[in-house]
Amino acid sequence: MSKKPDLRALSGIVLGADADFDEVHILGGLKSTGSLNANIVDVKGSMKIAGSLWANEIKILGGIRTGADIIADGNIEVSGGMEVGGKVEGKIIKIMGGIDSKEDIIASELEIRGGSKIGGGIKVEGMIEVIGGITAERNISATDLITIGGFSSKRGVKISSNIEARGIIEVEEDVECDSFEFKISGPSYIKGKLQANKIKIELDDKLKREAFLRVKEIVSPNKIDIDYVVAEKIVCPKINAGENCRIGEPIDKFYEPV
Repeated sequence: MSKKPDLRALSGIVLGADADFDEVHILGGLKSTGSLNANIVDVKGSMKIAGSLWANEIKILGGIRTGADIIADGNIEVSGGMEVGGKVEGKIIKIMGGIDSKEDIIASELEIRGGSKIGGGIKVEGMIEVIGGITAERNISATDLITIGGFSSKRGVKISSNIEARGIIEVEEDVECDSFEFKISGPSYIKGKLQANKIKIELDDKLKREAFLRVKEIVSPNKIDIDYVVAEKIVCPKINAGENCRIGEPIDKFYEPV
């Protein structure tokens, strides 16, 4: 069987149809009116593809825009932003310029620098690490979630180990994890249940104004430490609640900490 050809160029390339290569190495950008399939994609500029991008390994020095999916058997590394018309799937995914994806992100590990808007859900086997906050239309699941900027889900969040968040949280359903540490930097809410073995909630010490977390119910088998929390119900053996907490208050009731 003959080997697929390589695509190598010292400047930008335009592809007029679907293309299938072994290796793609371009020192400039790449544009395509179709889809691109390759073993290795290494582009030193930006990419714009009307269809999908499939590869074993993807490394892009600039940003990328696709009309459909980006799928890699191995790793995806993008130094700029991503705008994806479908889903993104790979092993270790690193995005240094933020992402707007119409469908799911599926990965072993996910690292994002910049704002993130995911039209589907986020399913990660290991750690999600985000600077800039992350927003998903569906469930977020991972082993660990570390985020500066907070997180948002129109469904629920299920993390098997730790959540460490600083920023704003907006979750329409439940949040479940082993350890939950949240520094509040703006009005936040969990409309369902917050359930964890360890819970610590406090105001961000860098915040110059007051903020709070509204949550329907907090459940823990251990002592919890909370402040700036409005909760309808708390179930735990012991609680260390700051003076700004309000327990037994409906989460939709207007409240400003004093």
